[in-house]
Amino acid sequence: QAPLCADVVFQLQGGHRVFAHRVYLATACSRFYDLFTLEGPPETLSEGDGGTRDLSSWGRGFLSLRWEPVADP
Repeated sequence: QAPLCADVVFQLQGGHRVFAHRVYLATACSRFYDLFTLEGPPETLSEGDGGTRDLSSWGRGFLSLRWEPVADP
């Protein structure tokens, strides 16, 4: 339900979540590498759009990317 070491969460339709590790995704697929090397989140996530980036132009399956701060386990 909430893995401690995952650094990526895919939010699927219906509320399902899939947890992953970005290093494995980036080495397995160039699209994920491109995604994870995008310019990082704003300095403070409370400003503006909260760290959300529209990815709908990337094609099917990618809608948006959102950065969220999490507590380090």
